[in-house]
Amino acid sequence: MFWRLNEAKLNKLKREYWLRCKVRGRTRFIWYEGVLPSLLTCCVVVFVVPAYEAFANHSPFSLRSMTSGHWTVFIDLILLAVCLLGGFLTGRWRWTDFEKKYPE
Repeated sequence: MFWRLNEAKLNKLKREYWLRCKVRGRTRFIWYEGVLPSLLTCCVVVFVVPAYEAFANHSPFSLRSMTSGHWTVFIDLILLAVCLLGGFLTGRWRWTDFEKKYPE
C-alpha cells in the first residue's frame, strides 16, 4: 500500500511529467504551476481569513467590515501584485530548472 520510490523511479516520473508539460507549452505551465496557486493563496488570505475571524468572534460579517479603511484595500492590492509576480517568477524558474535538468 505504502511504497517508497527509489531515486531512479522518481527521476523517471519527473521526466515524464516534464515531457507532458513541455508538450502543453511554457505559458500554460507558468500559469498552472505558478500563477494560479499563488492567486488562490492570495484569495484565501484576503477573503477567507478575515471571514473566519469574523465568524470565530461571532461578529456580523460583511464586505464593509472586511475592508474597513483605505489601508486594508491598499495592502490587499499590494499583496495581490506580490502574489502574481511571485507566482510568475516561480513558474518561470521551475520551467528553466526542468529545461536544464532534462535537456532534449
